[in-house]
Amino acid sequence: MEVAQCYLDGNADAVEFCTHEPYHNVLAAATYTLQEGDRPSRTGSISLFDVNPDVGRFELFYRVETVGIFDIKWSPVVGNVGPMLAQADADGYLRVHGLECCSNGGDSLSLREIVGEKISSSMCLCVDWNPSTTSISVGLSDGSVSVVSFSESQLNVIQEWKAHDFELWAASFDIHQPQLVYTGSDDCKFSCWDLRDGPSNLVFQNSKVHKMGVCCIAKSPKDPNILLTGSYDEYLRLWDVRSISKPVNETSVCLGGGVWRVKHHPYVPGVVLAACMHNGFAVVTIDEEKGEVMETYTKHGSLAYGADWQRGNLSHKVKQNSSVVATCSFYDRLLQIWIPESSVVKQL
Repeated sequence: MEVAQCYLDGNADAVEFCTHEPYHNVLAAATYTLQEGDRPSRTGSISLFDVNPDVGRFELFYRVETVGIFDIKWSPVVGNVGPMLAQADADGYLRVHGLECCSNGGDSLSLREIVGEKISSSMCLCVDWNPSTTSISVGLSDGSVSVVSFSESQLNVIQEWKAHDFELWAASFDIHQPQLVYTGSDDCKFSCWDLRDGPSNLVFQNSKVHKMGVCCIAKSPKDPNILLTGSYDEYLRLWDVRSISKPVNETSVCLGGGVWRVKHHPYVPGVVLAACMHNGFAVVTIDEEKGEVMETYTKHGSLAYGADWQRGNLSHKVKQNSSVVATCSFYDRLLQIWIPESSVVKQL
């Protein structure tokens, strides 16, 4: 069910709902636009929206122009640390923004850049926080991965190594074992690295299962043994990582388009949202025995790239509007807010 839509000011490639209370209504959307010509440039933006379907509110309240952005990620909820948004951009910069009230008073919010550092001459393609928000992993266009410490408004590269042969589109911390980082690349390899060694020690590297590049990696927040990968080969794969040196591919499901992004439902185990590039978006249930597409969403007219679930209030049972989804598509610059019809996301 469609709730709202708008067109962004550039090619839309990432959407992320804020993970922190009381800001679950805040949606960040990022863009990347290549300006071709004799002197090509890459421009972008971050837009913040107030999304509250219960009262029919969908409002743009902040926008900042940037260089072209490939990925954004809100910080996990840790202690009294407020919400921060990490940005990976085409100029090789990692930037961290804080969400805060505007300096002119009132209830309006904005982003303030806390720190920004050029960490590579290559482009920064993906970004992920470790669970304690003390470090950030960044995948680079030359196949390298950087691990950057974050403390007291400072960024310092503490490790960087050549992890893959081509563009590195996924570099994700293991949320249950944060000394581990998983990476995936256009070289079709899916790898795991142990940060306790320097340079990082290769725990495993699988080069046989994915038939095309690995686009995304997502550890299950509920089950420490389960991890998902998505690939250009159109398959969403579930891995059992109990034997970390040799993970087992338990289940695969073809989604009919390159699986660019996967997001676990914040409360319903085994339910994921997938951005399927040339085949729209899909709500999928997946377990060790099978994967099944429960619903597809095809109201976008271009590459399906950005997708996320809105967090809700767990003090009451899941109701119709508790599984709100934001999706965005690239060339048509479309941002959609919708609610899945599938009954699997309407009950805990």
